[in-house]
Amino acid sequence: MVATAIPNEILKFGSPAIGLVSVFPLYIAICNSRTYKGAFAVCFLQATTAHILSSFWLGNFQGYVFFTLGASAVGTGFVMAFMSLFFYFPILYTKNKGKLTETANPESNSIPLRMVWFAAIYTTWEWVKSTGFLGYPWGTLSMTAYRWPFITQIADITGPYGVTFLFAFFSAVLGEGAMMLSKTAKFHSFRKSHAYMSAARACMALFIVSSIYGIYEYNMERTQTKTLNAVLVQQNGDPWFKGEKVSIGISKKLSEEKIEEMRKAGKGCDLVVWSEAILKKRFPGAKKYYETFPDDEPLSDFINRMDVPFIIGGPVTIDAEKHRYGNSALLFDRNGKYSGSYQKMHLVPFAELIPGVGNEKVRATMKKFVKFSYGWYPGKTVTLFEIPISTPPKDIRPYKTITIGDGIDTPEENPPRPKKTVTIGTPICFDDTAAEVCRAMFLSGSEAFVNITNDAWSQTESAEIQHAIVAHYNSIEYRTTLARATNAGYTIVIAPNGKIIDELPLFTEDAMAAEIPIFQRQMTIYAMLGNWLPISLALVAVAYMLRTALKKRKILD
Repeated sequence: MVATAIPNEILKFGSPAIGLVSVFPLYIAICNSRTYKGAFAVCFLQATTAHILSSFWLGNFQGYVFFTLGASAVGTGFVMAFMSLFFYFPILYTKNKGKLTETANPESNSIPLRMVWFAAIYTTWEWVKSTGFLGYPWGTLSMTAYRWPFITQIADITGPYGVTFLFAFFSAVLGEGAMMLSKTAKFHSFRKSHAYMSAARACMALFIVSSIYGIYEYNMERTQTKTLNAVLVQQNGDPWFKGEKVSIGISKKLSEEKIEEMRKAGKGCDLVVWSEAILKKRFPGAKKYYETFPDDEPLSDFINRMDVPFIIGGPVTIDAEKHRYGNSALLFDRNGKYSGSYQKMHLVPFAELIPGVGNEKVRATMKKFVKFSYGWYPGKTVTLFEIPISTPPKDIRPYKTITIGDGIDTPEENPPRPKKTVTIGTPICFDDTAAEVCRAMFLSGSEAFVNITNDAWSQTESAEIQHAIVAHYNSIEYRTTLARATNAGYTIVIAPNGKIIDELPLFTEDAMAAEIPIFQRQMTIYAMLGNWLPISLALVAVAYMLRTALKKRKILD
């Protein structure tokens, strides 16, 4: 059910209605497990199956399916299986060591406890599996909610985990209700029914409050201060297999067409963005190479002729002696000169970030599996690009001038005029799903995100859309614009409320002449506090477990 609710090859943007009820069978299965071993098996089966059914396209990653799909599925399964220790905890100190059902604890407060507990632990589980070296934020309940933007708006407070909590809580209420209905009427006391209804009303209240907030935020008029006129190029193909010369040739053609289109419309073009992994030679050493390549018109000459800054995906050398190279976004000025780069910080585990890649034998072994990438080194520095804009910025702040009075020196109280530039963060592919990367860029002063991605290798529409939906939460979390330039899709511009402003069809050779709106920066609760919700839930859960264990031990003593 989770895999069906996530964007797939049939339901392109998923189904929030299915997502809302998708884990109620899991709730029932855990409640009816007789032992921790049974709960462990249930959780492992749930996570592994959902992962394989929703991320099956990982099997298309060159000849590396054993790791990308197989190892990731097993790893995801074991992470959730470990979480079964927490899911199953409410049964641990009950009088009856059997099923975690309403009979296992005659106290009515156990009913709302296990429903809220399930939602809290499920939310914590999604955070755990989405964080750190092995983090993979796919297969989540928040992905299923895309078509309900009035719910997703709470992400500027809670991140996507608030959505997960709501959906998991609803499933728990549904599951508990189904179990109660399956029992005989004499089994239910007034207190137990009342306890259940209290939890159900609390769940409904959370949905109503979240929806009211979401409707307000989704329809709020936001103050646009600047416009970044950009060409986002989708050359439709995996540059690993198309070859560098072909990829550059297609991207040049599409770029020139859209730049001319903008200029004929009386607009200046401020930036051209090519997707991830277009260039193959490592910078800064490759600067001379691209002054002569391609031979029909070298890249640096082409950019100079276009008279527009470019951002292009390519590699950089961090430390040649230690074989440290970075997957990067390369910035070229309007003269075609290399200006600097941002190195991707959150790498795909075992595909980009490979333990021991400094060893020659490891590199040789990996190259047998992955032809074009056998290990990157993560960037350590948050890097932003400042792009001059042709459209004058709008100054929306009050402005006054106080002149020098009679012998009294009064300083001018003019606030600084907005710069005729836009400062952008350029998360690369997997980066745009990593909270630690995008939050750092936003807090460093980014006014918009411009992502470059290569998902063409997936060969499926669901993979492209899934990535865009995970990334779209950034626009809501930080109330900022997100633009994505991809090799085959999903090339898109998303507003601060998560709404699509402009898009290109998947797997088409095209480019977008986009007027990317830049809005007044807003410091959201999520930007200030990060993933406070799942962390808080985890801490409360651990504290409750310790308290319960100590209380039980004291009674036994």
